[in-house]
Amino acid sequence: MKRLLPIIAAFSLLCACSLEEKPASLNTRENFYKTEPQCRAALGGCYLPLNEIYTSGFLLATEACTDIWYSNSTSKDAALDVTPAKPLMGLTVWTYGYQGVMRCNECIECIASAENVPQDTRNVMTAEARVLRALYYHILTSFFNGVPFYTYPVTDTETMARIRTLPRTDANEIRHAMYQDLKENALPYFTMDNGYRRRGSEVTDHRAAYPLALMLMAKFAMWEEDWEAALAPLKELEMLYGELTEERYPLRETMWRFKNTAESIFEIQHDYDVDGLRYYGNAARMIMPRWDGGDVYDGVDISSLGEVGVRWAAIRSNPAYAVFRPATGTAQTENSTYAGNTMFDPLPLTYDEYRSDLNRYSVKIDVDAIRTGSIRGKKIDKRVYYVLGLGDLDSLAVYGRLPSRKEGITFVQTNVYGIGWGGPKFWCPGMIKSYDSNNYKIFRYADAVLMMAECYINLEDEQNALKYLNYTRRRAEVAEITVFNGFEALTAELRCERARELGGEFQRKFDLVRWGVWYEQTYKNTNSSGLKSRMKPCHRYYPIPDSECALSGGVLTNDEYLEYGM
Repeated sequence: MKRLLPIIAAFSLLCACSLEEKPASLNTRENFYKTEPQCRAALGGCYLPLNEIYTSGFLLATEACTDIWYSNSTSKDAALDVTPAKPLMGLTVWTYGYQGVMRCNECIECIASAENVPQDTRNVMTAEARVLRALYYHILTSFFNGVPFYTYPVTDTETMARIRTLPRTDANEIRHAMYQDLKENALPYFTMDNGYRRRGSEVTDHRAAYPLALMLMAKFAMWEEDWEAALAPLKELEMLYGELTEERYPLRETMWRFKNTAESIFEIQHDYDVDGLRYYGNAARMIMPRWDGGDVYDGVDISSLGEVGVRWAAIRSNPAYAVFRPATGTAQTENSTYAGNTMFDPLPLTYDEYRSDLNRYSVKIDVDAIRTGSIRGKKIDKRVYYVLGLGDLDSLAVYGRLPSRKEGITFVQTNVYGIGWGGPKFWCPGMIKSYDSNNYKIFRYADAVLMMAECYINLEDEQNALKYLNYTRRRAEVAEITVFNGFEALTAELRCERARELGGEFQRKFDLVRWGVWYEQTYKNTNSSGLKSRMKPCHRYYPIPDSECALSGGVLTNDEYLEYGM
């Protein structure tokens, strides 16, 4: 990658970065795509905008403004203090989303015409560019709903002027077009022989290939509620990945520090170096426990995380996601107000001392519960050890050994309030400043398995719905669902299961919006007073920035925001 950086930088000058930038000279473009290394360098440039999108800001926008996470961050994205004139993360996603689209359109056209490159090589490279283009349109439509849609390169100022005045295209029309494009113009060119028809971890350099194309096709179809069309690519993924089991896909490897694991479908690649030449992320700073200094994090000594942290207002779990039902009064009995209202039930916590100032008992990690795997007569969902930051689990269940009775110190926040930070799944050991070298697992196989469960629920196929829903539960070592109480109840369980399995993976808000429940469910469950006071139904999507609306000559509008006086 270091050797390619100068070439990629040169290529980036050929592609416009947003809808308001001028195209580069045609002569430069024509002189560039002459050799296979040049074409590969250009294709490599199509990946770069993803690093600008998948950041701590995107994590706030897609996870902290939902029913399962919240943040007290001063970042206005965390409280959806967002308008067309103040688009915040919307401007970043728009700018780099369309930068990605433009680069992909450029590569598809120019690489296909690179006569000095073998035809088979050109086919697979343009197929890869089509997959990346579909990913950018997936992000744009999920974030903004309908957006301007085009699939041709910017070759002159007239083309740019035409693009600037494109209206919104219905999001499902875009998704349908991308589904067909991947099916007809990408999938046929990914083969076992060229190394692209493999699991994501097995593709050379972990590039956008066959599994990502299938995943995006399924995502597009599910937004359209075309369950059969979604199942077709999901079944192809199942043939590739097989059965989701602990033996084949260990739960521990869902932690982001483990890169390109067998379950991976697509990851954002990061690797931080002090020389600054490698790519890094910054999402961990928003989902690690509060740093107190040294190697102490929210009152707990965690030496593996290092001694150089950041004091950001990190993401925390909403009560519905993780609260330990606190006892009140003078008896250690659970407050019935919280009974049955938490997604992780029960947590490996027990009562500690009575806090007269809070009129309740504080809690601590129950080491015996971790040792036996059950508490209060129920099995503990193993995902809680990874998804939720409760305390010193770093040396306990996460690393697969039994704790001693001296271990298991609880974070202050959990001890006092009964809720967790983001868990070890997201932490970056030895993080330097806010530079996070974890890979971000954008899509993995468990997501596809739960998508299959959702499809079968909507097709009213009870047997298959339970089969696929229980795969993730079985790996988490919790009781399988064996009693069918109707498809409505199964839908509710599926939505909770996606939260338990995929919480923190940049897509909770997209799920809630797709289900049509984002506003009601987030308003009901968020622990952020700032978010609750500002959020409106129109915030289910970000507004198109005012600057882009003006550039379009008024063709682009934010009608839903106008209804709320924004």
